[in-house]
Amino acid sequence: MKILTRLEEFVLLSILNLRDNAYLVTIQKYLEENTNNNLSFGTLHVLLKRLEQAELLVHFIGEATSKRGGRAIKYYKLSRQGIEALRDIQSVSESMWANFSNLT
Repeated sequence: MKILTRLEEFVLLSILNLRDNAYLVTIQKYLEENTNNNLSFGTLHVLLKRLEQAELLVHFIGEATSKRGGRAIKYYKLSRQGIEALRDIQSVSESMWANFSNLT
Protein backbone atom coordinates (compact mmCIF):
# COMPACT_ATOMS: atom_id res chain seq x y z
CA MET A 1 0.00 0.00 0.00
CA LYS A 2 1.31 3.44 -0.97
CA ILE A 3 1.26 5.87 1.94
CA LEU A 4 -0.48 9.13 1.05
CA THR A 5 -0.71 12.35 2.97
CA ARG A 6 -4.13 13.44 4.14
CA LEU A 7 -4.04 16.27 1.60
CA GLU A 8 -3.25 13.84 -1.24
CA GLU A 9 -6.14 11.69 -0.06
CA PHE A 10 -8.45 14.72 -0.13
CA VAL A 11 -7.31 15.63 -3.65
CA LEU A 12 -8.05 12.09 -4.88
CA LEU A 13 -11.44 12.14 -3.16
CA SER A 14 -12.22 15.53 -4.71
CA ILE A 15 -11.49 14.15 -8.17
CA LEU A 16 -13.64 11.10 -7.40
CA ASN A 17 -16.56 13.29 -6.33
CA LEU A 18 -16.23 15.83 -9.15
CA ARG A 19 -16.30 13.03 -11.73
CA ASP A 20 -16.04 14.46 -15.26
CA ASN A 21 -15.70 18.03 -13.99
CA ALA A 22 -12.38 17.67 -12.13
CA TYR A 23 -9.96 20.36 -13.22
CA LEU A 24 -7.68 22.69 -11.27
CA VAL A 25 -10.30 25.35 -10.42
CA THR A 26 -13.10 22.94 -9.49
CA ILE A 27 -10.77 20.76 -7.41
CA GLN A 28 -9.51 23.80 -5.51
CA LYS A 29 -13.06 25.04 -4.91
CA TYR A 30 -14.26 21.58 -3.81
CA LEU A 31 -11.38 21.27 -1.34
CA GLU A 32 -12.08 24.72 0.08
CA GLU A 33 -15.81 24.04 0.50
CA ASN A 34 -15.43 20.56 2.00
CA THR A 35 -12.22 20.72 4.03
CA ASN A 36 -11.98 24.45 4.76
CA ASN A 37 -8.50 24.28 3.23
CA ASN A 38 -7.67 27.09 0.80
CA LEU A 39 -4.81 25.78 -1.33
CA SER A 40 -3.11 28.00 -3.85
CA PHE A 41 -3.28 26.89 -7.47
CA GLY A 42 0.51 26.40 -7.40
CA THR A 43 0.37 24.05 -4.41
CA LEU A 44 -2.52 22.12 -5.91
CA HIS A 45 -0.75 21.88 -9.25
CA VAL A 46 2.32 20.36 -7.53
CA LEU A 47 0.09 17.83 -5.72
CA LEU A 48 -1.68 16.87 -8.95
CA LYS A 49 1.62 16.41 -10.73
CA ARG A 50 3.00 14.27 -7.90
CA LEU A 51 -0.13 12.09 -7.85
CA GLU A 52 0.05 11.69 -11.60
CA GLN A 53 3.73 10.69 -11.42
CA ALA A 54 2.74 8.11 -8.79
CA GLU A 55 0.22 6.81 -11.37
CA LEU A 56 -2.74 7.47 -9.06
CA LEU A 57 -4.45 9.75 -11.53
CA VAL A 58 -4.33 10.63 -15.19
CA HIS A 59 -5.24 13.75 -17.11
CA PHE A 60 -6.91 14.42 -20.41
CA ILE A 61 -7.32 17.62 -22.35
CA GLY A 62 -10.84 18.89 -22.97
CA GLU A 63 -12.10 21.05 -25.79
CA ALA A 64 -10.79 24.58 -26.17
CA THR A 65 -13.36 27.16 -25.11
CA SER A 66 -13.78 30.85 -25.77
CA LYS A 67 -14.33 31.28 -22.03
CA ARG A 68 -10.63 30.52 -21.52
CA GLY A 69 -9.38 32.50 -24.48
CA GLY A 70 -9.33 29.46 -26.74
CA ARG A 71 -7.29 27.34 -24.33
CA ALA A 72 -8.29 23.81 -23.41
CA ILE A 73 -8.86 22.61 -19.85
CA LYS A 74 -6.80 19.81 -18.31
CA TYR A 75 -9.17 17.38 -16.60
CA TYR A 76 -8.15 14.71 -14.10
CA LYS A 77 -9.53 11.29 -13.30
CA LEU A 78 -8.46 8.49 -11.00
CA SER A 79 -6.43 5.63 -12.40
CA ARG A 80 -7.02 2.04 -11.35
CA GLN A 81 -4.13 2.45 -8.89
CA GLY A 82 -5.75 5.62 -7.51
CA ILE A 83 -9.02 3.80 -6.89
CA GLU A 84 -7.13 0.98 -5.15
CA ALA A 85 -5.22 3.50 -3.01
CA LEU A 86 -8.52 5.03 -1.85
CA ARG A 87 -9.92 1.57 -1.09
CA ASP A 88 -6.84 0.82 1.01
CA ILE A 89 -7.16 4.13 2.86
CA GLN A 90 -10.84 3.50 3.52
CA SER A 91 -10.11 0.02 4.88
CA VAL A 92 -7.33 1.27 7.18
CA SER A 93 -9.48 4.19 8.38
CA GLU A 94 -12.42 1.92 9.20
CA SER A 95 -10.11 -0.41 11.09
CA MET A 96 -8.48 2.41 13.05
CA TRP A 97 -11.84 4.05 13.95
CA ALA A 98 -13.52 0.74 14.88
CA ASN A 99 -13.87 1.46 18.61
CA PHE A 100 -14.74 5.11 18.37
CA SER A 101 -18.48 4.45 18.58
CA ASN A 102 -17.89 2.63 21.90
CA LEU A 103 -16.84 5.86 23.62
CA THR A 104 -19.29 7.24 26.14
